[in-house]
Amino acid sequence: MHLVLDIVDLLQLQEIWSWRPIVVAFSRLERREPPPRSGSQRFNLAELVPRLSRLRLSPDWQQIRHHEDPARLPIRDLSDTDLSYLYPEAAAAGLRQSLFFAAYRCFVIARYQGAVQPTGTLLRALADVRQLAADDYLDVYALPRQGSPDWIPAEITDEIRCLDTRYQPAEPGTPSAYVIADTFWPLLVKADSRDLDAAARQVSGSLPPESCREQLDRLLEVAQMWNRSPSVVGLCYQVQSEEL
Repeated sequence: MHLVLDIVDLLQLQEIWSWRPIVVAFSRLERREPPPRSGSQRFNLAELVPRLSRLRLSPDWQQIRHHEDPARLPIRDLSDTDLSYLYPEAAAAGLRQSLFFAAYRCFVIARYQGAVQPTGTLLRALADVRQLAADDYLDVYALPRQGSPDWIPAEITDEIRCLDTRYQPAEPGTPSAYVIADTFWPLLVKADSRDLDAAARQVSGSLPPESCREQLDRLLEVAQMWNRSPSVVGLCYQVQSEEL
């Protein structure tokens, strides 16, 4: 099982997905798109324009929405049939989720990925060397404490929550997705180099100390990005693979 900690600008994601016309969304996403992944959707405005023309002339669009211009609609308002006309080369099943994940990746400010058990061990060790009460920062599995019961703040639409397929009913004791409590981050942000070295040495019986320190450094980087940006949200996922 892998642990993924994402620092995400969800407000901008909602604006692009739910409010802005698709041509505006693509122009913005194209500028900030991360390196492409195999099989992932791309946001290319030049390619989108002829696709929108094809959709506008399609029998389904002419019959139901002939008076509307699809270029003026946000991605959210396009039906699965509409998206199939835009991307006839892609499998219809999962197309909306694929577009969502591609957009989501554009708004990930920082990410940590690591195996669940070693990460929890490192975080608990850091609390120990800093002489902190681990329960104030970590849950019973030594993972970041859960904040809001909903992983998306109230002002973000439930539709976006449904599109993230990582948000699944939790297995007993292992919530698959949640917002990280704000109280978790000071465990890392306020740690100094000596604290990180001591925590790495404490855990190094099962892992090389260099590897432990590297993981702590990556966790610290994510925490610092959260601390610098009041508009972002920290999300915690437990996933079977590192596809995202």
